[in-house]
Amino acid sequence: MSRRSIALPERFQFSTEYTVLYSDVNVANHLAADRIPSIAIEAQLRFVIALGYEEATAFEEAGLIMAHSEISYISETHYGDQLRVDVAAVNFTAKSVDLAFRLFNLTKNIETARLRNTMLFFDYDSKSVCNVPAGFIAKVTAI
Repeated sequence: MSRRSIALPERFQFSTEYTVLYSDVNVANHLAADRIPSIAIEAQLRFVIALGYEEATAFEEAGLIMAHSEISYISETHYGDQLRVDVAAVNFTAKSVDLAFRLFNLTKNIETARLRNTMLFFDYDSKSVCNVPAGFIAKVTAI
């Protein structure tokens, strides 16, 4: 099987650090594959808060739902390793944005994983996909 690569943007709008917890480690004593999306979601929440929003599901009358996700696992990471998680909002359409993530192991000085999630903006009152809020685009592009 050929390995697919997730292209990363030239720059990220946000970075945060994350220490790998014991609950993130599997029986092989390294970061479990199923924990990587959770770490990215935590970084997404921190990014959204840094933009000035109070919670991850409220963007000027819209919420976020995930439509697609892909992950490239690159290197092993272990309990206690310090990660830097870089986040970028890219590829805006009328109703969606891609969030690109890079997990970089600061302890070992090596990239751990890459993710790309396509997020739709959703009106929970009407139960339908809605346009990307103009305020969200303005906040992201101002960084």
